[in-house]
Amino acid sequence: MAVRYRHRQWGLVAIATCLGSGALGAVLLWNAGHGIVAAGLLATELVIALLFASLTVEIGDGELCWFFGPGLWRYRVPLDAITEIAVVRNKWRHGLGVGIVSGVRFYTVSGLDAVELRLVHGHVRRIGTDDPHGLAAAIRGARSAQRRAAQGA
Repeated sequence: MAVRYRHRQWGLVAIATCLGSGALGAVLLWNAGHGIVAAGLLATELVIALLFASLTVEIGDGELCWFFGPGLWRYRVPLDAITEIAVVRNKWRHGLGVGIVSGVRFYTVSGLDAVELRLVHGHVRRIGTDDPHGLAAAIRGARSAQRRAAQGA
């Protein structure tokens, strides 16, 4: 994919929470004589911290793509499937990671700022970012460039 925009946001609170709770739980379990369970808990929390350490958003080749951490799974939306773009602020209760609230699918690792995308089939996606205005402008610019290229073809 020829990338026109790329931004990575780190979820430092999520990383610290996973590692801190994993370490505390492991110490408590270890002291209670459950060494194997302690190691399993710590390993699980390390994996979760790695998978949700960051959220990367890219725009290129006619699509918007985003993924958590190392990118084991990616989410994609064709730019021409986006009908509306808005900078929004999530509620704290929506949490971190991937979630659905009232039909809106959320993807976030830190903070409350997001870009809301309304799609052609009525679906709504909110992508958390610490660069909401830059991301919204990049999506609008890529959509405009895509339309100009289609008209010129």
